[in-house]
Amino acid sequence: MDHKMVEIAPPGPVDDPRVHWPLKLRREFDENQFGGAVGNVLVSETDDVRVWHLSLPPGGWLTFHRHVLDYFWTTPTAGIARGYYQDGRIVDVYHYPGETRHFRHGKDEYFVHAIENVGDTELIFVTVEFLPGDNPAIPLADAVKLEHRRRAPAPSRES
Repeated sequence: MDHKMVEIAPPGPVDDPRVHWPLKLRREFDENQFGGAVGNVLVSETDDVRVWHLSLPPGGWLTFHRHVLDYFWTTPTAGIARGYYQDGRIVDVYHYPGETRHFRHGKDEYFVHAIENVGDTELIFVTVEFLPGDNPAIPLADAVKLEHRRRAPAPSRES
């Protein structure tokens, strides 16, 4: 199967690569570009790996986040993910079941993007980040960790 990418918008000018984005999107980039949550939930973490799940229903959104570690992702689903990249590109990526991609990040290298499900099927990804790497791992908020979510008290039900 083919990994198909369709460019919606090219990279922006070097001095302001996201100038063509709506103001709301530029602000969201500025507010989240250093975040390390590369999925909806961190389901496992050891000294060697972080394992993430990402589930996006049609119209779903995963905000901007920064990849600094070597990683791979795989998806069991078909669908269309629109990527918003730090250089201003907007690209639709057509995914197929079983698709898997590997990425490396050397010292001081990183990659920032956000993902929007613009298809009509749920997109599911499992991402595995390798620890330690050439770059330090980005610290994570407890709220993204499954272990924290399982310990959190259930919301109270009031009549």
